[in-house]
Amino acid sequence: MTTPARRHTDADHATCVRCNEQRPTASYPRDGKGRRSLACHVCRNARRRERGESAKRRVMETADERRARLLREKYGLSQEQYEAIAAEQQGCCAICGQAPESGKWLAIDHCHQTGRVRALLCTYCNLAVGVYESRGAAIANFLAKYGGGHPLLKQ
Repeated sequence: MTTPARRHTDADHATCVRCNEQRPTASYPRDGKGRRSLACHVCRNARRRERGESAKRRVMETADERRARLLREKYGLSQEQYEAIAAEQQGCCAICGQAPESGKWLAIDHCHQTGRVRALLCTYCNLAVGVYESRGAAIANFLAKYGGGHPLLKQ
């Protein structure tokens, strides 16, 4: 889904994409990179209330609580299920067998079409699987053609 461009009416005002009201630019919250949101503060806060989200909860939530919430919301996993998979894999990546760095978590590899969790991977292997899924045939063709070096170069 593409995000619509904010409709500027002048330099100091913009039209909210949710309520279609014209508000001063300062009424649009900034993200972590300093960019203005397309929805005004009023709409953003109303949406957060609908989801049961509060600023206080976001601030007071510990890293472990945030991790547990993300596991549940994004992957449908409990912390216990994650730990059971990690124990089955002996705390290591399912592909390369390396343990994550101290204080790091293994990534949850999942099928983007079905949403089903496959295994826990280190960051590097998780990225590699994602690239392979999107460009695997092109990579195989490249290696078949150039795997031994470029034919025009004497090596």
